[in-house]
Amino acid sequence: MYIVEARKISKASLFKLILTGSSIGLFLFFLLCGIAAIYGYETVSFNDKYITGLWGLITALLMWPIFSLLFTCFGWVVITFGLWIYSFFRDLRVAFREVKGSGE
Repeated sequence: MYIVEARKISKASLFKLILTGSSIGLFLFFLLCGIAAIYGYETVSFNDKYITGLWGLITALLMWPIFSLLFTCFGWVVITFGLWIYSFFRDLRVAFREVKGSGE
């Protein structure tokens, strides 16, 4: 295991980490809501109207990237501000695991 100490993390790297995590998590959520909409559950709403059936799945999958980007941007701003304040008091320590099968 490798431990890296740094004063700050790159804003672009932080954005990529948050985008990856939130996109995968929200994809599973929106896919589940879309599948439920296929079976008639009112899980997908657009303009105060519930959309069910195949259109519910399609709508959920079209809403996914929009919500992922919005949550990522909001979270990135909040976390960047928090890490900026944290950097005044302590260094940031990040632990990395070695990749299995790497030639190094």
